[in-house]
Amino acid sequence: MPATLREQNVARTKNAILKAAQVLFATRGYAEAGVRDIAERARVNPALIARYYGSKAELFATALEASLDVSVFTSTKREEFGEALSHVFCDTKASAALAVPMLVFAAGDTQARKAALQILQSKVAQPLANWFATDDAADRATQVIVLVTGFYTYRLMLPLEPLKGEPSPGMREWLARSLQQIVDR
Repeated sequence: MPATLREQNVARTKNAILKAAQVLFATRGYAEAGVRDIAERARVNPALIARYYGSKAELFATALEASLDVSVFTSTKREEFGEALSHVFCDTKASAALAVPMLVFAAGDTQARKAALQILQSKVAQPLANWFATDDAADRATQVIVLVTGFYTYRLMLPLEPLKGEPSPGMREWLARSLQQIVDR
């Protein structure tokens, strides 16, 4: 049965809130992104955030989880892993452009950090370790996460010259090679 107009409006409103939250959590961090700011950006009444997501903490967890797409890692052929991920993480329009800053900013807030660690472990580290399927799979998964998080931190949050705007070809090549080495060893 097709969705009613009310159901469509609810879905649009929830999506607008989620997108606004992702942008603000990724650019301001959990502590600085207020519920009123999120509602204003989504052009909704702040009460709808509580209605649809419960609390700011629950909205953060939902927003982070929605921005993490582990299939980017696990659907890639092993021999193309470094190049494929380098392409994804050099694209500012990818969902990672929101997820990684949200993770980094979460480190500064006890409540957000707890949620971020749980989501990172269950939605990224574990599936990636399963994809590696080696004796040191957890180490490799963590190395990928650390490399990508560091790259993003200095690309978007503390932009060093070769990473400003579009990363230089040398930086892209380094990232691809470094990621591929984790897979190939």
